[in-house]
Amino acid sequence: MQKEFITNSPEETEAFGEALAGQYVAPHVFCLTGDLGAGKTAMTRGIARGYGFDGRVSSPTFTIMHVYEGAETVHHFDLYRIADEEELDAIGFDGFLREGISVIEWPDDYEVRIGPCTRITITRVSDTKRHIIVEEKDV
Repeated sequence: MQKEFITNSPEETEAFGEALAGQYVAPHVFCLTGDLGAGKTAMTRGIARGYGFDGRVSSPTFTIMHVYEGAETVHHFDLYRIADEEELDAIGFDGFLREGISVIEWPDDYEVRIGPCTRITITRVSDTKRHIIVEEKDV
């Protein structure tokens, strides 16, 4: 079953992520999809805040993963530049999925490997408005 939501600013998208985080306990995986600039990092900021992290959250496009320490550890992945599963093996990807919270941007090529997750699809409606679909995936 999927649920649909609208946010009207990056701050609302972050607040949505924070509220969503309160519904899940570790270990848990969030898979974020959406075009560049759709709001995936804003959503991740909110999720990280929901698990007690109050520092800076940025996209790990070039580093593959950032770790945010709060009440729960949040592993923030960006799989956009991953060429194959061997790269995931090299960073111990599967182990991270079994501990803490994982937020994965650009998960599409690896969804079978990721397994069950909360899939969040963010679509840009206007400069500030976002359409968000949340669904539980049992891949």
